[in-house]
Order: sequence, then C-alpha cells, then structure tokens
Amino acid sequence: MPAGVIEAAAERLTALRRLLGGLDLDAAVISRPAHMRYFSGFKLSRGEEATSGHSGTLFVTADEQLILADARYIEQAQAETPTWELVTTSRTLAEELSELLGSRDVLHCGLEAESLTHADWSDIAQLAPGSELHRIDEELAALRVIKDEREIELIARACALGDRCFQYLLGVLRPGMSERELAWELESFLRANGSEGLAFDPIVLAGPRASMPHGRPSDARIEPGNVLLLDFGCQVDGYRSDMTRTVFVGEPDDELRGLYATVQAAQQAAIDVVQPGVTGSAVDAAAREVIAAAGHGDAFGHGLGHGIGLETHEAPVLRRYAQPLQVGMVFSLEPGIYLPGRTGIRIEDIVALEASGPRLLTTSPRGALVIG
Repeated sequence: MPAGVIEAAAERLTALRRLLGGLDLDAAVISRPAHMRYFSGFKLSRGEEATSGHSGTLFVTADEQLILADARYIEQAQAETPTWELVTTSRTLAEELSELLGSRDVLHCGLEAESLTHADWSDIAQLAPGSELHRIDEELAALRVIKDEREIELIARACALGDRCFQYLLGVLRPGMSERELAWELESFLRANGSEGLAFDPIVLAGPRASMPHGRPSDARIEPGNVLLLDFGCQVDGYRSDMTRTVFVGEPDDELRGLYATVQAAQQAAIDVVQPGVTGSAVDAAAREVIAAAGHGDAFGHGLGHGIGLETHEAPVLRRYAQPLQVGMVFSLEPGIYLPGRTGIRIEDIVALEASGPRLLTTSPRGALVIG
C-alpha cells in the first residue's frame, strides 16, 4: 500500500476516534462498504456487502482496530489493511460482537442503522445487553463530506473517463440502435478503458421515455427526431463519476430547443451561485427559480444535486442542505424538465468547490448537441 494511502487511512482513523470521544462512545461497529474502505482500505465489490458480518466488519475502540471477516477475505484484508488486526469469523455478527463488547466492557457502542438489518440490530441488543447501541450513520457520513486532494483527483479521473465515454458514444450512436444496445456500448467502453465498474446502472432513454428521470434502458429504438437522455458514471480506485447529457437525434423543434435552453440556464444559474459559505438549498433554489419562471416549475421534481465520492449519492444533498457549503465538497448540479409521455431533458455535471468557487470536473460540452 502506498505511503500516502497509509497516512490518509491513519488520519481518518484518528478522526473516527475523535468522533467516538465526542459522542461518549466506547466503540464503533462499521459495516457499510464505503465506510470500511474509507477508514481501513478494505474493499468490497458490489454484491459483496456484509451478510451477518461475514464479508467484513470494522470494530474500533480508542486503542484497537479490528476487521472481522470470514476466510474468503482474510488474504485480501492482510494486503489492504496492514495496520489492522484481523479476526477470522464464522459466527453471526451478533455472536462475534457480543463477545467483543463484553470482553472490552463497552457500555456505549455506535452502529450504522442503515447498513444493519433490523434482525441484526435486535440480535446484537439481545446478546449484548450490557451495551447501549447508538445510531451514528449521519456522524460517519459527515466525516467523508470534505474530500482531500487525492480524493478529488480520483473523482476527476473518473469524470475524465466519463467524458471520453461520451465522445465515444457520439461516434457510435446511430438511428435504429436500441437503448439497450447503446447502454452496452457505454458499459463496454468504460470497462475496457480502466473503470473498476459502473457507478450505477446507466440510464439511456429515447424519445418520450426520456421523461422518466431514472428509467431503465429497453429495447425501444432510437429514432430520428428523438431526444436521447444519457446518465452514467464509472469508478476509478473506488471513486465515482456521474454525468448526464441530453442530445437531439436530428434537428429539434423550437419547443425542445427552448426546454433545453431553460435547463442549461438553470444549471448556469446554480454554477454562478456556488461559493463557499452559500447554502446548498440556496443553490438549489437558484436553478429552480429559472425553471419556474419559464413555466415548468412542476416539471422539476427532484433535487438539484448530491455529493459524490466512494458512493454515487452521499452528502451534501443540496436541496436539503441548509448549512454553508465548504471548500473540498464535491457534488452534482443536475436540473431537469420532464414532461410525461412527451420528453425529458437533464444536464448534469460534477463540481469540486474551491476557495475561488466551483471547478467543473466534467468537461463535455453543455450546449445542445444534434446528431445526424
């Protein structure tokens, strides 16, 4: 493991222990894959999320850091987490934790309610009655909201690969292809050019189907006159990208051009407002006001943007973020207009907030593009 990565992991572990002290907790149990990777370097792929603790669980106190995992992951953990003690387990998470909590006289323990099933939480409480269990999901997420230079660089690399993919798609896109065929071209390019995987299942929607903000690719054909909505992301060394572009297959009519211009103006209004100290909700409002003024306020139902990093969606969620934005935050700006059964238009970019303002990490053209 590179020295810089080890140093970053040590600093994050120190911050975690500082959090435990501030919350008067004796220990923390961490099972969310993004948090495990952030604090220890231990990596789980999609689909390997912890099941009863067997895939991997962190146990941290003021002077110990343990990884609980079954035999399938021990060799991997030894390579990825050289400063952590490994505990090979075959018992349930509740059984393992009851022993750890009891032997260390843990009176107050923090856990992630969002990652544990209700059954797991109940079993832990039953088998370790001497320990009070406390939810710490939001507090852990807050530790990841400010990205360091390496994290921003990795997100930027993922965004750059996404930009290259978009240019590739413009070259292979042709009328008659199905949404599913284009989605496969997208995924194949990303995987062949360095992506660990997709940040999420890609959205490729043509014509009236573009009105579904998170619709799935189908066998529907991309025809002349269609609007084509592309929303996709990739993963580089754990960190993710997310970009949306809407292109026209053939010359659009005046209504479609007007809708696109409104969305583009809304995104620019948000970019113009983003500064350290401005609230996320104020940025969201700036974009929303442009769309509402054009008479489409009801057609923009989702939030303007979300944080991104080891997960595609993380803090801050701009629409609900009433606190000041800070240098080091990385988030999306993605206004849209959706007219059910008719069309949908969205433009999405990732920005890193610097002292001077937002820096766009996605660089693909944001103006209206006409193919064919």
